[in-house]
Amino acid sequence: MTSTTAPALPDTPAELLRAVKDSRDRAAAEDVEMMRLAVHWADLHIADPEFAEACFTSPKTFAGEGSPSIDEFCVPEFATMLGRTNDSAGRFLTDCVEVAYRLPRLWGAVLSGLVAGWRARIIAQTTLALTLEAATHVDEQVFWCASRLTPSQLRRVVDEARVRFMPDAVQKSLDDSADKRHVTFDTEQASFDGTMHLEADLEIPDALALAEAVKRGAEHLAKLGSTDTVDGRRATALGDLARHQFTIGFDDPDEAEDNAAGGEVRPQRPVKPVTQIHLYAHLSADPITHVDHPDAPDEALCGRIEQGGQRLLSVDQIQAWCGRADVQVVVTKVIDLRERLECTGYRPTPEMREHVIVRDGTCVFPWCGRNARLCDLDHVIPYDHDHPEDGGPTATDNLAPLCRRHHRLKTRGRWRYEMTEPGVFVWTSPLGHTYLRDHTGSQPIGRAWPEPEIPSPRKGTDAPDRYDAPPKPTGSDPDDLPDPHPPDL
Repeated sequence: MTSTTAPALPDTPAELLRAVKDSRDRAAAEDVEMMRLAVHWADLHIADPEFAEACFTSPKTFAGEGSPSIDEFCVPEFATMLGRTNDSAGRFLTDCVEVAYRLPRLWGAVLSGLVAGWRARIIAQTTLALTLEAATHVDEQVFWCASRLTPSQLRRVVDEARVRFMPDAVQKSLDDSADKRHVTFDTEQASFDGTMHLEADLEIPDALALAEAVKRGAEHLAKLGSTDTVDGRRATALGDLARHQFTIGFDDPDEAEDNAAGGEVRPQRPVKPVTQIHLYAHLSADPITHVDHPDAPDEALCGRIEQGGQRLLSVDQIQAWCGRADVQVVVTKVIDLRERLECTGYRPTPEMREHVIVRDGTCVFPWCGRNARLCDLDHVIPYDHDHPEDGGPTATDNLAPLCRRHHRLKTRGRWRYEMTEPGVFVWTSPLGHTYLRDHTGSQPIGRAWPEPEIPSPRKGTDAPDRYDAPPKPTGSDPDDLPDPHPPDL
């Protein structure tokens, strides 16, 4: 029987530091090897326009000017093998291709062990938008000192390359940067305690005015007896600015004109709720309306907020929201996910769409986290528009949310999947790797057909350096050909 006992740790600080260094060196070597594999994977999938229709190639230039066009459908196979999202794996491939093709001196330093792979990828991220001439200049300036280059020094080198070799682009960037103001609310992510992230870039006078208003609001809350932390009071004060913005009366044009003319000021109307929260309840009304609910199990006291990426929230947070006059909580009726819904025709009913969205939450491609509400509804077994009785039904056990990228991948990229039970999907990649996706997440589960044998090189000869796709399994879905019908909207 194989032992699972972990190896003994070093006894002395000196031995421990040597072990740390050895572990770091092994990790660095593995990182470089992964970059080599990524570059070779891209090399094996360089787009050939002559065979584009046969392999559904969709060329995409990952890196900057001078890098090859690569079949973008190769990314999901690579991503799922790593257990990463397409965006994450695509960024990694992009960085590796950028280093290998546009920063050859830096790539040589990486392969020689003189520069860590992660440092090279950081440099590559700064050169993606440069012309080949400008990128070459950066490569010449940094490859020999990349291991000790600071971020500010790298920025100066990149800026110098842009000014010397891209003067028109620099001027356009200055013109376009006249207004970089923005306020961004990350409504797709919410924490369990009911908070969301926002960031903003404001003009200096506006930023200073907002900072002063938040500061005074926090001080006022402290005088009123608030026991929150300083940061907590500041966050509440910022929310108060939003909640009370309509009490000024500027939302009523007639009232604003009367005030400007010195006329009689009308009484202020009661402030209406300015925040609406859509909540999918997983608990009864009693836990919300009664603070003391000792008999209910803790795991039952939760709900899901629609605007927070279906994030679970505690009953305490829901109770606090329901008690506020400025917040309107819309509780959606609980959907029985065990019920099977079906309709005639191609397009599902709104009730069916809501059922599938609530059941799956996100796109059902392995490791994809895009909100299901932003996805297409796909017929797992394709719908036959000419003979509906022979195709897949429009039913909740044959519908799944796919983001546009993965819907296209399934239609034209030779990926296949089946729903083994409601909400449980088994995906098969073009190379035969299979992945399970259910409410717990995604995981690899093996192969759909045996791994193709790799012939060993004959003695005295070199092994052929080629890439052979495995044979197509029998009984494949006729949906291999491009779907003439548009995705479900």
